[in-house]
Amino acid sequence: MNMVTRCLPVMLLLTGAVGVEPGGMVRPASAAPALSTDTQTGTGGAFSYECADECLLPGAPVPAGTFAVVSPVGKQTVQMIAQAPRLDSLNGKTIAVVGGSFMAHITHPEIRRLILAEYPTARVILLNEIGAAGPFPGPGMTRQSVDEFQRKLREMGVNAVISGNGGCGLCTPKETGSSIAAEYIGIPAVTIAAPTFVAQVYSNAVNHGVPAPRAAIYPGAFSAHSPEELVRNTREVVWPQIVAALTEPITEAEIAERSQAATGDPKGRVFAGTIDGVNRFFTEQRWSDGLPIIPPTVERVEEFLKYTDRPWDKVVGVLPIAYRETLVWHVAVNGVMSGCPPEFMPLLIAYTEALADGDYRRTLASTHAWTPFCWVNGPVARQLGIEAQQGQINEPRNAALGRFINLAMMNLGGYYTKENRMGTFGYLMPWSMAEDEAACLSIGWKPYHVQKGYNLSQSTLTAASALMWGNNLTPASHERMSRS
Repeated sequence: MNMVTRCLPVMLLLTGAVGVEPGGMVRPASAAPALSTDTQTGTGGAFSYECADECLLPGAPVPAGTFAVVSPVGKQTVQMIAQAPRLDSLNGKTIAVVGGSFMAHITHPEIRRLILAEYPTARVILLNEIGAAGPFPGPGMTRQSVDEFQRKLREMGVNAVISGNGGCGLCTPKETGSSIAAEYIGIPAVTIAAPTFVAQVYSNAVNHGVPAPRAAIYPGAFSAHSPEELVRNTREVVWPQIVAALTEPITEAEIAERSQAATGDPKGRVFAGTIDGVNRFFTEQRWSDGLPIIPPTVERVEEFLKYTDRPWDKVVGVLPIAYRETLVWHVAVNGVMSGCPPEFMPLLIAYTEALADGDYRRTLASTHAWTPFCWVNGPVARQLGIEAQQGQINEPRNAALGRFINLAMMNLGGYYTKENRMGTFGYLMPWSMAEDEAACLSIGWKPYHVQKGYNLSQSTLTAASALMWGNNLTPASHERMSRS
């Protein structure tokens, strides 16, 4: 279980300026009354989910029952590279066939044979001669294996790279990394992947600045096929795609399809409509997990900003896996959507900071479906009513914080199921909890944050992930199972 603990100095500063209302609700002295939510969905018998375009103008009034909402997603910070032209032919070219995942010891020799059979003047370099890049690092970071791989590509005069095989949530970025490294120094590349991991190839490459990554799709699960099937599929299905990927020109339509659009003014309205319309729009944009959200209007977002001393446009972090610039504003937007109360804002910022930590993120794309969660220590847990007793993760306030984690994974980090979050059976809803510190102290135990060096009176949030279910097994045919 990977864990990252964040102290909450902002909340500690706020504790002197907040009052505890009946029921444990915490609100600042300047807090405005709670906003009312009008869920009217039609007027005059006519039913419409969306408001007219004038509702999107800044400050324009919206009809009753209509919500003008803002985007929960920050702008992507990675600049797109200019990819080199594809090759006119593979004849006379030096081609590196790299990667060692998912039956590559069978598929890659067949690829080498096909290259030399159809393009006899070509030269093929295999993994043991040149190595591989591994996962491509984020902006401002370097990785020795990438630098070494690019150096060898140049020294050996490589003209094209074929990398594979992508067949799991962690190995696909590793194999895609060699293709990204090649494209960065002007060498056309293609990544081989199983059908359910092709989207991860595209997502990973675009997130690292390659506008039109190329992939060759293997027809099925590599580990489920016999050596004969692997060779036949490589020859009949994968090989033609490899040739096309390395020789057909990149088009503007391809770049538009693969690349992500930039976002505009963080406070700008992106949609106006009924609560049903907002939910439909956010689900279509992949800004929601499909469960109902609270419409993130500017007014609601600004309520959250009252619970932090950070400016609304302060950058909390540039969050992998999509390297989006996340502002305090975006944290608040996702807090609104999740149903958290505004006073949770310091907790939401602390979790967002943890999401940027490499040790915490390490397992989140795995096919083994690690589910993120958090727990809270210190006075803030009691002040905010984070439950620490039986059934705690199902208590409404705990559950709302867990829902924020789910939305933050998507909108702040850029993690999407079937794209770069590859849990075989999907994911449980994240959860949150608090430690019963009074019980710990009564039996002589130190609460978790005290064990980590914090004072008992300090407030902390610990982000972690757990392998609770869905640990996938290598698929096997019925025939093999009957023999075993």
